[in-house]
Amino acid sequence: MFADTALTTVDTRPYFERVLCHARLEGLVDATRLDALRREGAKGIVQLATYFGTPNLRPELEAARTRLVTLVSLALEAESGGKIDLAGRLLRDKTLLALSKAGADRLRKLHSLPTERLLGAPEIFRESEKDFLAKCTAETPITYARYLAEHAGRERNQHYIDATYWLAGKLGVDRDDADEWHVFCESVINSALLVLLTERKPAGFFSVDRFMKLHEAARKKRSASFPALDTWLADAPPAVQRLMTRETERFVAEVLPIIRDIPATEIYRNQDRFSGLFFFDTSSVSEITHHDKACAEEWTRITGNQGEHTDVQCGVLLMIATGLEPTRSLLKRDATRIWDNFRQSGFNETAVSRFIDNVVPFEYQSDVRRLWDDDLGPEARQQLDSDDTTLVMNYLQDTCRASWKKKAG
Repeated sequence: MFADTALTTVDTRPYFERVLCHARLEGLVDATRLDALRREGAKGIVQLATYFGTPNLRPELEAARTRLVTLVSLALEAESGGKIDLAGRLLRDKTLLALSKAGADRLRKLHSLPTERLLGAPEIFRESEKDFLAKCTAETPITYARYLAEHAGRERNQHYIDATYWLAGKLGVDRDDADEWHVFCESVINSALLVLLTERKPAGFFSVDRFMKLHEAARKKRSASFPALDTWLADAPPAVQRLMTRETERFVAEVLPIIRDIPATEIYRNQDRFSGLFFFDTSSVSEITHHDKACAEEWTRITGNQGEHTDVQCGVLLMIATGLEPTRSLLKRDATRIWDNFRQSGFNETAVSRFIDNVVPFEYQSDVRRLWDDDLGPEARQQLDSDDTTLVMNYLQDTCRASWKKKAG
């Protein structure tokens, strides 16, 4: 015996076409109204072709027809809530030009919502309204379902941005100043919650120096409560209340364990791993710790303001790894000592790691660590493990900032 099976067909026609067929069958659109729809459609196609290109080319007119169907479909489905009888009445009572405009207006409002949770997003990175409309109506015609999903995502972004401005304002930062940060909302929210977790009278965001103190206080605090935030939220907009309730739960579940497990210096220095976790107020950069100031001075003394160059970094790292006093440029005798010391005892990985942590400026640390672990360290072990003097010296001269000339052929 075979079980009964039911086949479901999916109607892939544009919503406008489905509504028109239904309206004709139900008598909502008669012959007179159908003629009017044809005239309205022809006029709408020419208008859209003119706006996006030229009405004199057949491909532009064909694209404009797709645009008109897409915009009218969007308006009909949105305004009827997907109820085809109601959509049929709308098609009877409203002109195609009015429905097309209603669909375009919805897309314009969608375009105005943010695509990212970013404060003060530069307009240069924003897709133009015309390009957005073109893409949504002909290149990849938007469906109502896709419109709803896109709208929901962008609206969530707007809620995050609104909540971030609200938090910043509560901490004494006005909107214009917050816009200048150009940072993602989560980093500002995490920073605000760290302040609210650890300070009874929270005020302002933190520099690196203040972060060290907040980090230590958060580690010591047993309860994960935000009393000042609870007071602030009493008068906050409902959308902000809901979002901040979720964000405090996320902070406790995901961010607080990182604070308790990872040292403060590792968090703010290791940007590969913790990028965007917190926002550091650059207006307070002068408050950077004395330790970091000393490190910056030491790095400059060693590299002579050439510390961003890879060949300088390579020479410094190889000298540190072989127990030499690091300098910006290798002398020939330095290269010889690097080779001799490596053959005697290899590389001192602990010394390299300590140097990166304590001397290399934190903005370079992740790159320098990657340089040593993935490129320079493995390659240098192979190249220096040789008895060929010319090969080794040429390798060190090509890899590092060197002060001697290579011998000709």
